[in-house]
Amino acid sequence: MSNFLDYTKSVNTIKSPFASPMWWILKYVQEEDNYLNTSFFKDKKIVTIEDINSNIQIFEEKLIKIKSLKKEINDSFLSDVEKKFLLNSLNSVWIKYIMFKSSVYLEAEKAWFELTDEQRVFYLRRVNKLQDMVYWPEISDIYSEKQAILDKLQRLINSKWDRLSDEEKDFISLKLGLVSWLKSNTKNGIKKNESTIEVDFSKIYISKQKVIELFEILVDLYGLSTVKISVENALNFSVLKIDDENESENWKYNYKIVLPESKLELTSLKRIFELFDHEIGVHAIRWYNWTKTLNTAWDWYVEVEEWFAKLSELLFDKKLESLKIEPGPNHIVGFFAENYDWDDTRKFIEIYYKLTKNPWISEEQIKKDSLNLLLRIKRFVSLKEKWANRKDVSYTRWQTQVVDYLQSASDVDRQNFLKDFYFAKLSFEDIWLVEEFRASLWIDETELKYPLWIWKILYKKLLWENITLAWLQEEDFRFWLIDESTFLNVDSEVEIIRKQILELL
Repeated sequence: MSNFLDYTKSVNTIKSPFASPMWWILKYVQEEDNYLNTSFFKDKKIVTIEDINSNIQIFEEKLIKIKSLKKEINDSFLSDVEKKFLLNSLNSVWIKYIMFKSSVYLEAEKAWFELTDEQRVFYLRRVNKLQDMVYWPEISDIYSEKQAILDKLQRLINSKWDRLSDEEKDFISLKLGLVSWLKSNTKNGIKKNESTIEVDFSKIYISKQKVIELFEILVDLYGLSTVKISVENALNFSVLKIDDENESENWKYNYKIVLPESKLELTSLKRIFELFDHEIGVHAIRWYNWTKTLNTAWDWYVEVEEWFAKLSELLFDKKLESLKIEPGPNHIVGFFAENYDWDDTRKFIEIYYKLTKNPWISEEQIKKDSLNLLLRIKRFVSLKEKWANRKDVSYTRWQTQVVDYLQSASDVDRQNFLKDFYFAKLSFEDIWLVEEFRASLWIDETELKYPLWIWKILYKKLLWENITLAWLQEEDFRFWLIDESTFLNVDSEVEIIRKQILELL
């Protein structure tokens, strides 16, 4: 099999200090998303104009390097498909670096730098214009999105109105004009079919050790021998590349599934099942395939992968045909941040978390989580003004695009999309280059892995439903990638795990 990195190393017109232009570009892609609000002026209690100029200079230098690298790639002997792939990555970073450079003054204000009104307006408008290019218009400018958010907020607040203090009720009513909303707290009972087990898996929690064991079983079932299960003091579940030689145990592992220790016993069994499809069924398997096709395991963030990973969660107990993407938490918070300043947005986030998080989460933790989200959602935005960072909003918008495409696509197009999607860890605009990669590089696709959606099968069996591959293929188009012999092997493994879980209940 051709080694994509070796392919580029032979190009003598590219004289980067790195192993290959591929490595260099992916490093830029990785770095561009690591400039969080606080890292602009890390450990600075007082920001000076010299500090601001220093940050601007950093981004100017990066833009110069990207321009130079683009020229080198265009002048190189790389194939057309390789040039397209590398230039796509660079162009995305190019626009975002311009946005970062334009936001330096606004980020300085968060470290107590006083902006003039003229500066604030100038940079806010510039950043907002760039966001229009990258993430599409504000929520408030799209009637359907705005209405969907208000409808969802109304349902949420109506159902949990009694959780709020009088002060919080007044704030919500004043800011969103909700006085006329019905404020009741009713809950409908869930009727279960007589053939199902009387267990609501969204309310079942298991021990930390059992969660770890289930992740290990799934990794073993897929034969992902280079994947390590790592329990850490992390915020979220994730899949990450291992760069530490000690952690990799002499390079036995090249990436890890990170389990946040504090959340393992606070995450329901059904949610754990959904995360299996998200973290392993999408992230880990696409990463594995990347090492077999383009032969690199570099760590970079791919937005389309998050959309499809979230879609896998939604498809856990829904059919694609009936799926409708609703605004998520970041969409709702983003809408509020577009219309209100720092203080009002923070107050709203605290109320939203109070309504949506588990009741036993402490007020102190809610305030801490709210500040973290505030820093993210008001990134690139002045403390004193409205507007929001629309990156998180783009996930819902682009996920809607993916769902619309798949709902309207033919059976053949859906199956081809899945095969191309699992070809490698590629961004959405690069998936359409897969056929060109196949034509220009010799790749043995029999080495690739496809997800089996084992935990969807297990969930159905725990509900005592009779599952066949034909039934699953009818209910969920993703099962078109699985053949009968593979399904039968998975089915027997699932039966063993089902018995283990039933013992827990």
